[in-house]
Amino acid sequence: MKNELKKANSIREYIINTRRELHKHPEPAFKEKWTHDFIEKQLKNLGYKPKTLNKTGLTADIGKGKNRIALRADMDALPIEEENSLPHKSQNKGYMHACGHDTHMAMLLGAAKLLSEEKNPPPVRFIFQPSEEKIPGGAKGMIEEGALKGISEIYAIHIEPESEVGTLILKSGVMLAAADEMTITIKGKGAHAAEPHKSIDPIYASSLFINQTQSLVSRKADPKSPFVISICTINGGTAFNIIPEEVKMLGTVRTVEKELWQKAPEWIGDILKGLNISSGIDYELIYQRGYPILKNDPKKSESLIKIAKSIFKEINLMESPIMGGEDFAYYLKEVPGTFVFMGGANKKKGIQSKLHTARFNIDENALPLGTALFYSLATK
Repeated sequence: MKNELKKANSIREYIINTRRELHKHPEPAFKEKWTHDFIEKQLKNLGYKPKTLNKTGLTADIGKGKNRIALRADMDALPIEEENSLPHKSQNKGYMHACGHDTHMAMLLGAAKLLSEEKNPPPVRFIFQPSEEKIPGGAKGMIEEGALKGISEIYAIHIEPESEVGTLILKSGVMLAAADEMTITIKGKGAHAAEPHKSIDPIYASSLFINQTQSLVSRKADPKSPFVISICTINGGTAFNIIPEEVKMLGTVRTVEKELWQKAPEWIGDILKGLNISSGIDYELIYQRGYPILKNDPKKSESLIKIAKSIFKEINLMESPIMGGEDFAYYLKEVPGTFVFMGGANKKKGIQSKLHTARFNIDENALPLGTALFYSLATK
């Protein structure tokens, strides 16, 4: 067993207890006050001098010299009521660490603890970032307030509760999609359902819009290029016999190629213009750019893989990007680095779940592996 993993396992109890305490106190984006204070206290107890950035984020440095490495963990939780029966179940009603950010923070604090015990620690910056879940995210604000000043490379780990403990998953180059959001309001003319000819039916126009957006995926994009348009909420009407005045929809657009990213809002606007002409509806399109395409640096990815081989049982190299989004992409636009997924499932123990669900759970034996990887990247 590699020395770094032995060191991480020597503080296994600290990492797990830290994760459990964080899991009990989930907080939403930019409201991570308890979380901020907890992390600040932990860092001060380890001898660091943390700085508060971007409302509730923190950074802390150790070591001297050039080529300072940054290691990042996200802090916010999701508006989900936890359904697990665990001693460390969420105590904040309506919120849960269902994306594993509690594990990310705990693994990074574990690495901070190990590095604080070094006689001559390398130059490292720990970044605890708020609001990864909610556009515009917390990464941009952290960067604007100096989180990357003097940084030469950056890394982050994300827990993956469907993959087995001991598995690391990554892709060199483009790994995650740009994630945009849109709000569409279709305005028509209400009428009695028995007299549809007296209406301009926004529900019918909305159904046409939803169908036509899928023609962009099947006919505008190269079949070899992933392109996702999903309408995820649709609201309109109040009764079974009344054609309403308007319908409102929320959706997301995911792309991994710059050309599609640029053209998608124009194409969606063209569909709405066509419906205005053919159906007589009015409309409002609010298209919000989300996180950019996440692109891992090939050289840093290769270096990370070499390090990870002595920590993880299995390293899976993805053949194609996945359509999830991550604001870690903003850091990678500024400095080279790598973002990876790390397995947290244990089928033999019956531990396997999905991200963003009320029964999200992990095998905590995964946590020292993440700490060992953070520590190894810092000391390579």
